[in-house]
Amino acid sequence: MIPLQGNRLTSKAREAFGLHSLGWSSFQQLCLTITREVLGQTVESFLDSGDGGRDGAFVGTWKTARQEHLSGPFVVQCKFTSKINFTLKASDLFDEAKKVKKLVTRGLCDSYVLMTNAEISGTGAEKIQSVFKAVGVKHVVTFGSTWINQQIRESKRLRMLVPRVYGLGDLSQILDERAYL
Repeated sequence: MIPLQGNRLTSKAREAFGLHSLGWSSFQQLCLTITREVLGQTVESFLDSGDGGRDGAFVGTWKTARQEHLSGPFVVQCKFTSKINFTLKASDLFDEAKKVKKLVTRGLCDSYVLMTNAEISGTGAEKIQSVFKAVGVKHVVTFGSTWINQQIRESKRLRMLVPRVYGLGDLSQILDERAYL
């Protein structure tokens, strides 16, 4: 449970949400919600299995806050870990890079957005970007746990849309048949 004081998050909650406890499916839903609500892009999501290396996809012009305009096919990939304080390294993504290379070859990935609940250092982000650029991706963006936690902290609407970040289960886990009578 995320501690609240009035309508504000306490200092402990400001540090980090328990993203590792969400599970991969809820984390993927969180990432796609962040893509829509924070980054302003509606992405297509795919089945949990057989996604071909794409948890989400977008084709068109992506306008960033820095007024940079990127266009073409985008792949959004959500990498979840249940390990607390895990730092993602480029070497953890070599299998992923092979999938992305196939997507690039088929014209399905000019830009790659990696979202993870793992920690990513600055030098780690550079190395990860190099891995994906080496297989033909033109633009690579990495969003790690620090950035995701910041978005959750700063967006009341995001917290409302993804109530699991408060440590609550979804309603089907909370309600039983008595609630339907």
